[in-house]
Amino acid sequence: MKQRLKLFGLYSLFWLIFFLFARLLFLVYEFPFSLQISLKEWILTFIYGIRLDISTTGYILMVTGLIFTFTTFVSGKVIYKILKPFTILIFSLCVMIVVVDLELYKNWGYRMDGTPLLYITKPKEAMASTEMWLTILLLLFTAGLIYAAIKIFTKIFKERILAIKKTNILYLPVLLILTGLMIVPVRASFGIAPVNTGMVYFSNNKFSNHAAVNVVWNVMNSLAYRKNTEKTYQFMADDVAKEIAEGLHQKSANSTKLIKKSNPNIVILILESFSSKVIGVLDGKWDATPEFNSLTKEGLLFTNFYANASRSDKGIVSILSGYPGQPTTSIIKTPEKTQSLPSLFKTLNAIGYETSFYYGGDIDFANMKSYFLNAETSKIVSVDDFDSKLNDSKWGVHDEHLFDRLYEDLNNQKEPFFNAVFTLSSHDPFEVPGKPKFEGNDRAIKFLNSVYYSDSCLGDFFTKIKKTEVWDNTLFILVADHGSARPGNSQNHDIEKFKIPMLWLGGVLNDSIKRIDVIGSQIDIPATVLKQIDENPQDFMFSKDLFSETYFDFAFYVFNDGFSFITDTSTVIYDNVSNEIILSSGPFKSDLKKGKAYLQYLMNDFKNR
Repeated sequence: MKQRLKLFGLYSLFWLIFFLFARLLFLVYEFPFSLQISLKEWILTFIYGIRLDISTTGYILMVTGLIFTFTTFVSGKVIYKILKPFTILIFSLCVMIVVVDLELYKNWGYRMDGTPLLYITKPKEAMASTEMWLTILLLLFTAGLIYAAIKIFTKIFKERILAIKKTNILYLPVLLILTGLMIVPVRASFGIAPVNTGMVYFSNNKFSNHAAVNVVWNVMNSLAYRKNTEKTYQFMADDVAKEIAEGLHQKSANSTKLIKKSNPNIVILILESFSSKVIGVLDGKWDATPEFNSLTKEGLLFTNFYANASRSDKGIVSILSGYPGQPTTSIIKTPEKTQSLPSLFKTLNAIGYETSFYYGGDIDFANMKSYFLNAETSKIVSVDDFDSKLNDSKWGVHDEHLFDRLYEDLNNQKEPFFNAVFTLSSHDPFEVPGKPKFEGNDRAIKFLNSVYYSDSCLGDFFTKIKKTEVWDNTLFILVADHGSARPGNSQNHDIEKFKIPMLWLGGVLNDSIKRIDVIGSQIDIPATVLKQIDENPQDFMFSKDLFSETYFDFAFYVFNDGFSFITDTSTVIYDNVSNEIILSSGPFKSDLKKGKAYLQYLMNDFKNR
């Protein structure tokens, strides 16, 4: 019995040391962020994070306890044959989660949860953001860790396990009780509430809090509580939240008209990761868009415009359906919900427009195809519709080929038409053709060069299209799908990460306004566009007409798991995990209530779809 108890304790220590090592590995790998925090915060990530480490170890020890309990009457040889493969299996899964999380965090800005499993049927696209050499290196590193663990396990545990003798039946209840007691480390709390992510948050720095999270626990928790994809928030009574949220969208019959043609063609160009901070005319610190800058001289520029979330699947829905992103899930992953959404495709189809969606990548990725089919898009053009010789990037067809195809089709398309176009070359891993504009080889520089390339493709397209009648009859809307953490290593919640450009161009615009400074976001596009062509946007319940006489200046965006509410007088960023304000300015208290009401109303609507 004593041998089993000692082994149980040593086995616990084995797993705790591994999780401490995993946190250290995370801090080292994410050095652009970890170098910005103090040594004290480094230490505190381990002190606070140990609670989730203990909880994760507790889950493993529950199974281990059952193994010891039901092998009471056998020798150590049998126990070893069971415990070794069990340890190798669990350790391998844990290592894979830890290593995948290292790279995902760079791209997503939050610790890995169950979300990547939504992409498991598309491993090529899921890994497209990681360069091949790095993928190979990480695979080798994973294999090396697993191999080292097997060696360590064998060296430390083999002789000890084999030395275990059969024990008396009287000890069986003791081992069962010990196994049951593992609920204590699993909960990591003696209070009413079990351990949760918020319990390891300790800093005003989001990265420090993220580093304290045990990623294996985070994935298990996400999978165990998959219903969180329909998570609701209860900041106030639902009827109060509804009244506040609906009050933010006052409808007005009067709107400033900028379109001088009754049924213009409409083309929305969704630009991958075009953050305002890389656009010179929007005072971007890193100007990589000379063509976009030049185009603003003959169009209408929106200077206070925001993405509603931080991923393409959420941005697309915000732009085309006027539906805000959700903090912990994405509606595009649930086809039975997206079929209930309004869309510009549905609305414009109904009034005689031909509708199309263009994307140089795989339309099946991230459930995009189901969304566009539910949206009643008449034609979908994706990577399979291009010559296979043009498929020369990890994501698919580069932007120059996409714009060439678009140019040809626009000149032969029956009017009026509505097309949405989604670029991809400025997506991680930022591998683009041509000579780089910016010197260097780090990811931030690669991102700038990819934006510069996409911008050049944009410039070439408009140089050609302006010489055709299509320009005279079309409204072009240029808008980003989301912003970017690069350059500057913006944190996941930062305002600068969510500020994006929107530019209206085309011969159908009058010259009455050249610049719009009101605050808006992607979800406002449908209502604004429809009002310009005298169509009722009533189906788009979250969308506001940016030119309405009763327009209320605000933008709302979400990150994982929190939100920001921005007005012309205040800003507030709120973390739902720690229930704390991350940043605030101006008279924000009433706007914080509006933001909470808006999120509560949104997630209630999401749940009921």
